[in-house]
Amino acid sequence: MNKLIKSFEKNSLPNDMLKDIYGISNKERFDCIFVAPSWTPDKIFDKKIKVKQIFSGRFANTFNIKHNKKNYLFITLQIGAPNIIDFCLLCYKAHCDNFVFIGSVGALVPEVKVGDIIVPEYAISGNGATLYLHDKLDSQNIFEKIYSTKKLNKQIVSICHDKNIKVLNIPVISMDSVMSEYLHLNEFRTMGAKAIEMETATFFGCIKKIKKNASALLVVSDNSATGEHLIGRTEEDKKHYHNVRKQIGDILLSI
Repeated sequence: MNKLIKSFEKNSLPNDMLKDIYGISNKERFDCIFVAPSWTPDKIFDKKIKVKQIFSGRFANTFNIKHNKKNYLFITLQIGAPNIIDFCLLCYKAHCDNFVFIGSVGALVPEVKVGDIIVPEYAISGNGATLYLHDKLDSQNIFEKIYSTKKLNKQIVSICHDKNIKVLNIPVISMDSVMSEYLHLNEFRTMGAKAIEMETATFFGCIKKIKKNASALLVVSDNSATGEHLIGRTEEDKKHYHNVRKQIGDILLSI
């Protein structure tokens, strides 16, 4: 067990925080846990899919989905890396090996289009929360590359190919603030980032820390390079984006 988890167990209350805060039993086996900072199940799953809410709390809403003899868990968290880090680290007790992060992402280059699906090999950590995953705090770890799990990525990409769904493998950068990111967009592009969001790097880092498998399915919602902003999108772009989100649900239930 790593130092981070040892320190937490030594100093935390004896309660089962995964169950108390998020409503997740460490006795139930899940084939995959889907982590969404802002998406609710109705945004991506067909109405025919039976989704049962098992927990509603201040920090999260948790849902159970049983489909084709598989057992999935879907959790909607509040936006931002601090909410991701606490939940994902507590999942060291979860009876599940595979975790998939899902959410929206903004493109930084013109060749990435609204509605594109990204399965990133790695994310660049531009947020502060990820620094706390290291044994010692060091500001030099900002903007490090944090990798997803190749095997799980390969499985998801294969599912997409079987369904004739195009996916991109491009680097994303995770930031703490939407408002302040615009001053630094060119710097992010210089780092190699082609898309931007807030949590993926922290998610990858956390799941790696608890020795489980992590991947991400991100849908491009806007593009700062072409002036297609999140607020004020055309009706055509909105419709295309929402149609793609429905494809995400089909992909997830094939894992």
